Amino acid sequence: IPACAGHQETSSASQEKWLALNREFIVQHTKGAHDQALTTALQGVALAQEFTPRENADLATSLNNLGVTYAAMGSFPEAREALERALAMRQKVLGLNHAEVATTLSNLGELYVDMNLPSEAEDAFIRALEIREDGLGPDDADLAETLNNLGELYLRRGLLDQGDNLLQRALIIREEKLGASHPQVARTLDNLAGVEQARNNFSKAQELLERSLIIKEKALGPLHPWLTSTLTSLAEVLMAQNMIADAETPARRAVNIGEAAFGQDNVRLALPLTALGNLMRRQGRFAEAEEILTRALRLQEQTLPADHLDIAISLGNLASVHYAQGRFAEARSFYERALAINEAGLGQNHADVAQLLHNLGVVNRKLGDLEQARNMFMQALSIR
Repeated sequence: IPACAGHQETSSASQEKWLALNREFIVQHTKGAHDQALTTALQGVALAQEFTPRENADLATSLNNLGVTYAAMGSFPEAREALERALAMRQKVLGLNHAEVATTLSNLGELYVDMNLPSEAEDAFIRALEIREDGLGPDDADLAETLNNLGELYLRRGLLDQGDNLLQRALIIREEKLGASHPQVARTLDNLAGVEQARNNFSKAQELLERSLIIKEKALGPLHPWLTSTLTSLAEVLMAQNMIADAETPARRAVNIGEAAFGQDNVRLALPLTALGNLMRRQGRFAEAEEILTRALRLQEQTLPADHLDIAISLGNLASVHYAQGRFAEARSFYERALAINEAGLGQNHADVAQLLHNLGVVNRKLGDLEQARNMFMQALSIR
């Protein structure tokens, strides 16, 4: 879990107050009450800074709590600072191979994924995996967390077989140790659905997501922010099967839950908004689609690095909306920006790069630039 109990030996009033704050934080974090959790985590940090020695396990725990809260709220630079401080302190106070060092490494890995730092994420997850395999054994629930996270990273990088193997292993452990109805089981089901979606096995992905949604709703309630990712993915999978009318309910529900949990201007809303915007595009509601997708892009650009792959996806979506309206010059501009990001982040031989080159070929042909269109098509074919 993200928040772990501290280790101060003193029984002072300050120590008792810190323990109470830590327990309160765990409850708030689990409920997804991020604003409350942030206040509690900051109070925990302030209090633990008064303990001696100045670098202590309780302060590291509160910094870890603060970091995962900032990450959940989309405040990535603040999250990174807190988690890297927590990691350094835990390594110094507890030792390099302590279980709580692995916890912070795992949290950092998840943050690095969000920040489009895949190499840093992989390093953090693998180090956490080594610590947990050595210290906990091959079938521990905390080990399953790291397997899940590393599997999700490989999924994002298109390494489907490697990701699938790790996620299947995580699912077996979580079902055995936590029970089939635990929300952590649902998280792994979400990722396995992502594998099936990437393989174009949309009906299987839908089945996994619907199972995940039932688990989350029962365990966490119908308004918990963890539902947003499942609902968003479900809407995408339904759209991929041309079940457009069915996709609107989960897409709108994901946005509504996200806005209630995170506020109107949080980057965590970008993916639900993207699903809803793409749905509007599929329905021919181009003005609504453009407004929603522009909002998603704005949220990403104000928070994420300029070369983040999610920004490329949003640019491609907006290009599609402009193309559908015959606004080919604007579509070309968006596609070119998306292509530059994907070539830098994925390499020039990735399937997503090929698709963007093909799209640019189509747009250039519409604009009458036949030589450029031919070049784009040839580049796309050389990749495929």
